[in-house]
Amino acid sequence: MTYDEIAKLTEELSYRDKFRLAQLLIQLGRKEEEEQYPDVRKAATPSGEELTDYVYERLVKLRPSKKSALLNAIGAMFQFQGGISDSDKDRIVEKLQKLGHISIDQNNRVSFAENGAKV
Repeated sequence: MTYDEIAKLTEELSYRDKFRLAQLLIQLGRKEEEEQYPDVRKAATPSGEELTDYVYERLVKLRPSKKSALLNAIGAMFQFQGGISDSDKDRIVEKLQKLGHISIDQNNRVSFAENGAKV
């Protein structure tokens, strides 16, 4: 399938599907770029514990009160780096919970621990 064929087919999509497709293509492009040039990308993006600390520091300032707002806030942090997948967002939330930085109750309400202490 050629670029022109794909472009023609995308014209038939709704505007929301066009945005979803654009986000997917950016994520795939960034992933391919990371695989081809791993050293350049690793220097620019925090990873592991640095990533968790980076996200937590920003979330403390934003203080989202619902899980959906929390996930949206995490997504917004990475929108200019090509986006972040839903599974990566979930992994970050799980790690923050495991470290005791946040807790999420049965009603999807988010609570923040003071100074990263256990909740």
